[in-house]
Amino acid sequence: MSWVAAELLAFCRWCNGSFFGHGIRDSVWLFPFVEIFHLLALGLLGGTVVILNMSLLGLRFRGEPVAALAREVRPWMIGSIVVMLVSGFLLFSTEAVKMYGSPAFQFKMASLALALLFTFTVHRRVTMLEEARIGAVWPKLAAVVSILLWTAVALGGRAIGYVPSSGAGGVGG
Repeated sequence: MSWVAAELLAFCRWCNGSFFGHGIRDSVWLFPFVEIFHLLALGLLGGTVVILNMSLLGLRFRGEPVAALAREVRPWMIGSIVVMLVSGFLLFSTEAVKMYGSPAFQFKMASLALALLFTFTVHRRVTMLEEARIGAVWPKLAAVVSILLWTAVALGGRAIGYVPSSGAGGVGG
């Protein structure tokens, strides 16, 4: 096992045994309560992603500059991402060792890292610049990539319950 894999497994074991992991796992109502916030934030994020990318694609909101729309939805987008990350960590902590061996979870986390990186670098830059300065192709390409990345995150999350976990290399939780 590589050093990185060993450290990740140690972190997953810590999460499983943490106050959060035990508290949420041992509660009848806490897991669904946290999941509700996770799903509401996912819906809000999905809405902001769709609205902003429809504007970049020129399908809706043509009367409003993309940069103005981006400024309006950015607080909602950032807020929903924060709620999703916090609630996602709490949900993860209940089955962290199991998630360590889950290909669907690994796909979701890789997609999430790429989506966040893309959203706060390339996509943000494209939405803040005027089309005349960057050309007509870049906004459309940024919109398609954004939609694909965030869709991958959602599909990866949905697949967690259906794709069997390979376990943590035979390690118990």
